[in-house]
Amino acid sequence: MPELPEVETARRYVHSNLLHSKVVRVEVLDPLMLERCSPKDLQDGLQGKENVGTGRHGKNLFVLFQDGALHLHLGMSGSISFHDDMDHHRPHERLRLMMENGVMILDDPRRFGRFGWVRSMDDLVASKGLGPDALSVPKEEFVRRLEGRKGSIKSTLMNQRIIAGLGNLYVDEILFQESLHPRTPLPDVPHASICGLWRSTRSVLEASIEVGTDFERLPRGYLLRQRGRGSPCPRCGSRLEAALVGGRTSVFCPECQRNCLEG
Repeated sequence: MPELPEVETARRYVHSNLLHSKVVRVEVLDPLMLERCSPKDLQDGLQGKENVGTGRHGKNLFVLFQDGALHLHLGMSGSISFHDDMDHHRPHERLRLMMENGVMILDDPRRFGRFGWVRSMDDLVASKGLGPDALSVPKEEFVRRLEGRKGSIKSTLMNQRIIAGLGNLYVDEILFQESLHPRTPLPDVPHASICGLWRSTRSVLEASIEVGTDFERLPRGYLLRQRGRGSPCPRCGSRLEAALVGGRTSVFCPECQRNCLEG
């Protein structure tokens, strides 16, 4: 599933191709993926409008216009592409924006993504009750939102209402960087480690964005370079293990991330 770095990479791609271009025509090819508006609402909101920028909050991407925004969530398998040839097509098109300089296509084989017209980024964030963006949240706010909560550290970090943008892969990486087992109860995480989680969150997300989310180009010492049960730990060489935490498969090193419940 696209997480914050993948969505930020997509945002930069859209920004570089659409900025100051006008929407000539809107083709809603899968109305069931529309959220909070009708096909006509989306067409009326976009038709003839000039793109003035892009935005992102967590896993949510926004294509901005003077009086509103196209909201895009890529779901499990969504991707965005831009083509100079207006007649270019993708296998699983759900939305086509015909621009003055080409066509932007939302392609989504599994159809778990969504899109729609919103008044502003802030309105969408508020309506969904999203927490602050994981890449820009100040340390004090990050710590305040985690301290005093119950549950495992992994489940908490993946809760979009607490911190927006983190998913299964990147939370595993962040916890590995801080030597915390994913099942560690949050009340057992010291204040210093929560501050460390904020630093690791920023460094992991920034590193992935810098390499265009190509995990093979990440620095040595990252789980994402070779993540999987039985692979060698990039730090100590022990075999990585996997377990279900909060219904998601977590990959961790049993030596570097000892489960505090087991001593």
